[in-house]
Amino acid sequence: MSAAAPDPQAPRTDAPAVAHDADTVPAALTPGADDAGWVRVHPASPWIKGWSLVAVFLFVALRDTGERLIGSLLGGGDAAGEPLEVRALLIGGGILLGALLLLCLAFFFSWWFTRFRVGEEEIELKQGWLFRSRRQMKYDRLQAVDLQYPLLARVLGLAAVKVEAADGGGDSALELAYLRKAHAAEVRREILDRASGALVGPARAPERVVGADGAAPPSGQAPASGEAPFPPAPAHPARVRVRGLLADPQDEGTVMLRVPPGRLVGAVLLSDVVLGTVAVFAVLIAVVMGISEVLPGEATEAGQAGGLGLLLASGLPAAFSLAGAVWSGLNKGWGFTVRTSEDGLRLRYGLTETTSQTIPPGRVQGIHVIQPLAWRPFGWHKVKVSVAGYGLEGAVKDRDVALPVGPWEDVLRVLEVVAPDAGIDGDPRAADGPDGPGLTPAGLMHAAMTGSGGTHGFTHIPRRARWWFNLLTWRRHGFTLTRTLLVVRRGRLRRSFQALQHERVQDVRLTQGPVQRRLDVASLTVNVAGGMARIDDLDRGVLEELFEVESRHAAVSRRLADRNRWMLPEELERFERRTAEVAQTEVGRREMAAAGVVVGAEGSGEAPGRVADGREERA
Repeated sequence: MSAAAPDPQAPRTDAPAVAHDADTVPAALTPGADDAGWVRVHPASPWIKGWSLVAVFLFVALRDTGERLIGSLLGGGDAAGEPLEVRALLIGGGILLGALLLLCLAFFFSWWFTRFRVGEEEIELKQGWLFRSRRQMKYDRLQAVDLQYPLLARVLGLAAVKVEAADGGGDSALELAYLRKAHAAEVRREILDRASGALVGPARAPERVVGADGAAPPSGQAPASGEAPFPPAPAHPARVRVRGLLADPQDEGTVMLRVPPGRLVGAVLLSDVVLGTVAVFAVLIAVVMGISEVLPGEATEAGQAGGLGLLLASGLPAAFSLAGAVWSGLNKGWGFTVRTSEDGLRLRYGLTETTSQTIPPGRVQGIHVIQPLAWRPFGWHKVKVSVAGYGLEGAVKDRDVALPVGPWEDVLRVLEVVAPDAGIDGDPRAADGPDGPGLTPAGLMHAAMTGSGGTHGFTHIPRRARWWFNLLTWRRHGFTLTRTLLVVRRGRLRRSFQALQHERVQDVRLTQGPVQRRLDVASLTVNVAGGMARIDDLDRGVLEELFEVESRHAAVSRRLADRNRWMLPEELERFERRTAEVAQTEVGRREMAAAGVVVGAEGSGEAPGRVADGREERA
């Protein structure tokens, strides 16, 4: 097609113009995309992923040749005095060079056939040149988009974009590795924009002002005098909200807390793994020394030698395991920083591999607070969150940690963000009485961590079942209900409690073993995406009531709370208004009441009252 002739009535050519990318590119926000929207990762990606393979190959290939070369030149070792065979050296060098070329070719094809596309409805990833694979992830299954910075990638200025899916295991996440840091941030921005609904349809690159020469004006330079300014377009409300979520956690948000290195080192050294390993080794030493003492005199030396061999055989693996546990704890918790904003918690942590992670409150299914016995004198606690896709990853399960170690005040600050509604407003326990002020959200959490017995509405193991593995913990193990939460506490030495949202419950199971049937007790398991809570050996009638309550929530509340997409503010307002309208009808009230959900005049949902003494108390 020939170019159109210039219009004589057109404005002067030196005026700024707005340039657009072609509409045929469906993913123009991602730099380097082809006409179909596919983007290749950075060429160094295969080398970063396979650097350990390259290091092992070079070590094996060069070790023997290097030893012989040094021995021939300096004299020493098996090759001392032997002449250096140039022919053998050239043959070995040729073989090594050929192997390196094959490795480079394999890495090149791996890079060439690794592409991804951020489409209108899903993210796609293609991999493999011998065994090809193609994976997709719908935006309605997306749970989190994190940036990861391994050490070697960080040195090269690269990052990986990891996209987590709901209800996914370790193989469900899509990892776009590796991209330039700025490119990775742009890809993460586009994914979150599309998931939020702020970006719909084929994407276009942002408009830019260019001059007649096609060059953009310098940053901050205003249009020349007499030229019409180009005011920025008003920001979409949902885009403004998502911009906060996708900003770099290192620079955005208000710093809420940091974990000091000294506290982290102390917590790692006093962890259950480290103390357990040291205790087992100490017991082994005591046993060996005791055996040596009781042996006859003539067998003492042989017994001591055998005992020393046993200690070395068992101590070396234990030492390596201990070192690995300490290094893992320090590496994953080093520089742990928690920032807060209206979009949730923003975490940044890691020594050799830095991870930037965002935990939106709406994606948190439940919380888990733990206090090991060795941490109790220091008042330290650990906070974990159940997020769909995080709690099932196996090797990277520590990504569900919202606070690796901190005092109780830090725990409450974290819980205020990830679990802002404890659901005790209007609860009789929250009313002031003659014994003092009523129960507060902080008081409920403190009772769950340190309390015992039936105070604050907790139901515990009955006395008749205390002799069956619950002699020390029968008053400690129990649960309580609020309007929004199921709170389960456990442990006398290792204290912990879990708080699960009713509306996030996916599955409830009631089981009873032969001994439990004889004692008329049972066990209840409540599952949410990424986590679960188990209540053991409580009264069967009480757990049956709890089973009915949580089953109704699992059937209805989850359906009301789930969204196929992150709703825009106006969509969410229409959804809540429609729910309130349905609740005003007779059929709506009857169905919601039967399901255990009561919607008031303003559309606020209320759950049934707490279960106590085997009966359900209605508010």
